[in-house]
Amino acid sequence: MKWLKSCFVYLLVIFPSKAAALNGSTFVYTYAMAMQCKEHFCQEGYSYSQFYEVDSEDTKHSTSTTDYLLEMHIAIQAVNNGHILLSSKPYPTINDSVYEIVVGGGSNRFTELRRNLKRNAKASKATSGILSAIELRGFVIRVSRGSYPVGRLIEFGEEGATLPILSYLDMNPIDIRYFSFAAWAGVDAKFLYDCPAVGDMTNQTLPHSKAVERKLSNSDRLKKEMLQDRPPHMAPGPSVPVNLSVLISGITYDALEAKLITRMTILTIWKDETLSWNPDKFNNITSVTYRQGQVWRPIFHIFNSDSLDALQTTGHEEVNMLYSGEASFHFKATVDTWCYTESSDINWPRDKYNCTIVVQPWEAHEKITLSAITKATPIIKSFSDYDEWAENEWQILSWSQTVVASDVWDLLYPTQNNATHRSDRLVIQVEIQRHATTYNIVFYTPLIVLMVFVLMSFWSEQLKMSRVWFYAGASIVICTGLCYIDYVMPCHIVPSILTLYITVLDAILGALVLQVFLMTPIAEKLCKTMVMQNILSSKYFRSLYCLPVLMVCRNYNSINEGFLSQEDDSAMPTPGNGNIEEMQEVNNKFCEKEELAEAVDKTLFAVYSILFAVLLALHY
Repeated sequence: MKWLKSCFVYLLVIFPSKAAALNGSTFVYTYAMAMQCKEHFCQEGYSYSQFYEVDSEDTKHSTSTTDYLLEMHIAIQAVNNGHILLSSKPYPTINDSVYEIVVGGGSNRFTELRRNLKRNAKASKATSGILSAIELRGFVIRVSRGSYPVGRLIEFGEEGATLPILSYLDMNPIDIRYFSFAAWAGVDAKFLYDCPAVGDMTNQTLPHSKAVERKLSNSDRLKKEMLQDRPPHMAPGPSVPVNLSVLISGITYDALEAKLITRMTILTIWKDETLSWNPDKFNNITSVTYRQGQVWRPIFHIFNSDSLDALQTTGHEEVNMLYSGEASFHFKATVDTWCYTESSDINWPRDKYNCTIVVQPWEAHEKITLSAITKATPIIKSFSDYDEWAENEWQILSWSQTVVASDVWDLLYPTQNNATHRSDRLVIQVEIQRHATTYNIVFYTPLIVLMVFVLMSFWSEQLKMSRVWFYAGASIVICTGLCYIDYVMPCHIVPSILTLYITVLDAILGALVLQVFLMTPIAEKLCKTMVMQNILSSKYFRSLYCLPVLMVCRNYNSINEGFLSQEDDSAMPTPGNGNIEEMQEVNNKFCEKEELAEAVDKTLFAVYSILFAVLLALHY
């Protein structure tokens, strides 16, 4: 029984671990394994700057079986976007046929095999977290010996895994003679190549790939000499003066979330004397451009942004460097900042906001002194066509930018780490207003139409169901509109236009209740009471509401007309055909409930007219 239990424990513990290895668990290179490989560092973004030639003789000995024409064991250490290029010639163009493998693309979410540079994907798979910024993850590339018409199989997978991550059968394969590595803008990647296969780290003949010397132009030779043995993120000095200019090219305010979305163009100018050169020694070259990540540049972030990340560029802009060491970097960015106002008198949708954008350097240990550049500077005018204003529903009434020194900022916002961040800040004040033309058409037209129709309904025929249906339909329309208008209105205030709509809704509901009440038997009984009869028959009441005058005839000369003499006691009175019949005929035309409804309609018309006029006047 003991040996049975031991076998059971072995199956539970050992077998799952072996199954995990067979299914492609992550293989991490140790220090001893990495020492047998060659290293390649990528700090120039998405650029294949260095190519290596594959030695065909070494490749034959480095493959684990004779079925593969090429077998490459590599390792990648990067946060994302490790790019591998296999080609038949060095430095291919975008139209040349190559094999490009993107490992951990899309922020380390997928892996893809492409047939051309940056396009023509042939195989792709979701591989979340396949790369690591602290571990050397091992991978293997295998290319079979097949050819037309059988085709050649290209496989990419994790080291030690049974099944590949990607596989592609190419019916028109290319001859792989060179390979190269690249990363992404702002990503530092480390590649190990010419590594031995796992399981034979000592007796295996290692491949010996040769670096291809590229024919450099004068500018490339200059940049190579300037960047040789130079850390790319080293500042020019302990304190760097930077001229900063921020131009707003578009602005939007999200009233629902109280957030300002600003599209801005930023120009930074600084001087790095360590990168200056003599033009006479480099064929009179006076300026060169560096990719992001090759040289130091000031990186900023927004102090009051909803994101804690650094200010990201929207494209692949380059740093322009003059021979004197003066550098400039011009880029566009979109920032989201909180802009909350506690004022309760914002006249939405014709609202105004005063917002603040605080730009400060990203690196806390760097000391950067800022100075604002005016629009009249010649270098700013050169970008005038590129920095055109994007028209939208918002307009900028005024804006200004001010540099706040670090010691002044520490007094305004005292924190525990004030001694750490020693750089200046750029404070931008913006006053914006919404173009309300479209909103006026959308929101005020239905409101005014409803007001007019409600007032006109009081002059229609009373005590009819058609008016009840009109009031009910108008209430439904307003309630439906209020359900959708909530998505565009500010969340921290109650706009006056919302008050207008609610007031009109309450007025319609009040008129609806009164209309239904006057149509009930209770209203008819109320009209028969003595108090209501006296009110309805009052000449002042009827004059006030322009009701017809009640005609009552009192002819005292004919008061005994139609009766016999009092001396004839046996005579019976007989009705006469005098003024009594005329009075009864006039009184039969008098309807208390209809006249009460007419008086109510005229009262509501006057009250609602004054109420609507006052609210509209206060709103505007």
